[in-house]
Amino acid sequence: MNTETSHPEFTRATTGDEVVAAFPDRVRGRIFVVTGPTPTGIGATTLTSLAKAHPSVLVLAGRTPSKFQPVADSIAAIDSKIKVVLVTLDLSSNASVRAAAKTILEHPDVPHIDTLINNAGLMATPFSLTEDGIESQFAACHVGHFLFTNLLLPKLRAAPEPVVVNVTSSGHRMGTGDFSDVNWEKTPYNSWGAYGHSKCANVLFSVSLAERGIKSVAPHPGWVKTDLGRHLTEDLGNELFTKIVSSIPNFEPLNFEKNLDQGCSTTLVAALDPAVPNATYLRDCQVARDVAAFAVDKANAAKLWELSNKLTGENFA
Repeated sequence: MNTETSHPEFTRATTGDEVVAAFPDRVRGRIFVVTGPTPTGIGATTLTSLAKAHPSVLVLAGRTPSKFQPVADSIAAIDSKIKVVLVTLDLSSNASVRAAAKTILEHPDVPHIDTLINNAGLMATPFSLTEDGIESQFAACHVGHFLFTNLLLPKLRAAPEPVVVNVTSSGHRMGTGDFSDVNWEKTPYNSWGAYGHSKCANVLFSVSLAERGIKSVAPHPGWVKTDLGRHLTEDLGNELFTKIVSSIPNFEPLNFEKNLDQGCSTTLVAALDPAVPNATYLRDCQVARDVAAFAVDKANAAKLWELSNKLTGENFA
């Protein structure tokens, strides 16, 4: 760890409310877009923490708005003056991503976007391909967010200090930085390997956005029990702890389980602290030095950008 933040006293036990309380002027009157706002996840706690410092607009983007209506209700209970916008967004569908971005771009309550928090994701799922023919974890964790972010860039660039937060994981080190076989056509599918690829892509996407003049930070929330682990079986758990973790030098010990309030804090440091350097990886509310070299390699980032354009049928510069 180092202390390239405004609050070196923040730790893995720091809560989202404590982070927001430290940066009220970075929240008040601003507009935030958060993907993955389901009530039992980190995204919801991120939003309710932000609400306590009175942003002007909170955009909640997820697959089923009726399921995260309780989060909108919680925001209204905290501050009824906050404009809450619910948007249908299925990150595993490029068509849905385009429709969601169009909704936000045309929404009169969203003249610009100060902060986009790409929080949604999948973990250790069985093999499947999306309707666009992309492995499901790579699609939902990276490709969908790549397309969503780039489509929203006009409104991000309209903000004075835009920030894009790509929520990643220490599991990025289970990737390789090589995305030449993202659909596992050449090698047998491994759900943890696929997760590692997608989380590595989150970090590399931040590197690419920084190269293009947008501040972007990739935080690891820590070990938090949420619905993200709904696909975990005993065998997958054993594989993570006995095979993969032991094979990676200096892999973070998973001996401190965070609650949701602690789980959203590093995301909020990434979103709110102006002292955090661009294109960095955060863990436990601080800049971390244990990021894999292949996950911050600019050549890998460039190749991933090119592949992402191909998978979305776009040509983002």
